[in-house]
Amino acid sequence: MNSRQRILAAMNFTGPDRCPIHHYCFPGAIWRHGQKLLDLAAKFPDDFGNENLQANANAYQLGETESAEDIVEWVDGWGTTWRRMRGYTSGEVHKPALPDWDAWRTYEFPPLPSDEHFENFAAGVKQRQEAGEFVRAGGGPFFQHMQHLRGNANYYLDLAEDNEGVNELADRMVAYNLHSIERYVKMGVDCLAFGDDWGAQHALLIHPDMWRKFFKPRYAKMFAPAREHGLHVWFHTDGWILEIIEDLIEIGVTLLNPQHEIMGTRRVGEIVRGRCCIRTDIDRQWVIPFGTPDDIRAAVKEAIDAFSTDAGGCMLHGEVGQEVPLENIAALYAAFYEFGQYPLAWRQ
Repeated sequence: MNSRQRILAAMNFTGPDRCPIHHYCFPGAIWRHGQKLLDLAAKFPDDFGNENLQANANAYQLGETESAEDIVEWVDGWGTTWRRMRGYTSGEVHKPALPDWDAWRTYEFPPLPSDEHFENFAAGVKQRQEAGEFVRAGGGPFFQHMQHLRGNANYYLDLAEDNEGVNELADRMVAYNLHSIERYVKMGVDCLAFGDDWGAQHALLIHPDMWRKFFKPRYAKMFAPAREHGLHVWFHTDGWILEIIEDLIEIGVTLLNPQHEIMGTRRVGEIVRGRCCIRTDIDRQWVIPFGTPDDIRAAVKEAIDAFSTDAGGCMLHGEVGQEVPLENIAALYAAFYEFGQYPLAWRQ
C-alpha cells in the first residue's frame, strides 16, 4: 500500500497493511538533537513525508537569524498583536484585535482567499493523490481563533453572557470558513482538517451544555459539506474532552486526535473503537519524556489495542518535545513499526 491507500484504509476500516504514522517534533527537540533526530525520522518515515518535522526544522533555521531581540512582536493578518521568544514558532496574544465590542462595529475580516489560490491548489490535488499522497485542506480557524481576537478572559465572559457580539462573530467566522471549505470539497481533497483545543487537564473548558448549544451546531455546519460528499473530517483537540466525544462523532468527525491518556486510553477506546479513527497522542506529559523505552513500547501497544479493530481505526502519533531523550524517540518510532503491522499478531 502507498501512504494514501494506507491512511484511507485505516479511516474507512477497510484493512490497512499497518497503522499509518504521523510524526511531530517541536522545534526544541530539533534544537537539542539536530541532524541525529532528522536521520532517525528518515529511518522510520511517516505517511505524510515527515512534513511536520521538516517544517519545524526549517522554522528553526529561519528563527535563528530573524532578529537579535529575545522577544519578537508582530501583528497577524487579523489585527491581533503577538509576542514570542526568538526562534519559536508560536507565542501568546499581547493585544487582541477586538478588545471591546465597539471595535467590532468597524472590524473587517481579512480578504477571502483569491480564486487564484484555489486554482493553484486544485491543479495539484489529483496528481498528488495519484502519487500516493493523502491530501488534506484546512477547515479554517474557529474557537481558539475567536479567543485570540477577543482575548481569553473577554471571550469566556462573552460566552457566559451569550451576548450579540459573540454570536455575530461566530456566525461570521463560520461563513468565512465555508467559502474555503466548499471549494476544497469540490476539488476532491481526501480530508478537511480542523483543530481547537477544548480541554484543560481534568475538565472541558466550558460546560458541555454550553458547548452543545453554541459550538456543536456551528461545527456541524462546517463539517457538513465534507461529509455530504464522502470526504473525511479530521479534528484535533487537546485536553479533557470525554463528555463531547460522542457529539463530535455524531456531527461527522471521522478522525479524532484527542489527548487520550489524561482521560484514560481504555476509557476513550470504549467510546470510539470501530466508530472513528483515532490519531493517537502517546502520553507526551510523562511517558515520552520521562519514561523508559519499555514504558513507551507498552503505551504504544495499549493505544493500538484500545483503538484499532482488525480492519483499522488507528493512526500512530506522539509529540516530541525538547526534554525527550533521543533513545525515547527511537523507541517510539520503532514501536510504531513493530506493533502497528497487520495482522496484530501480538494481540492474540
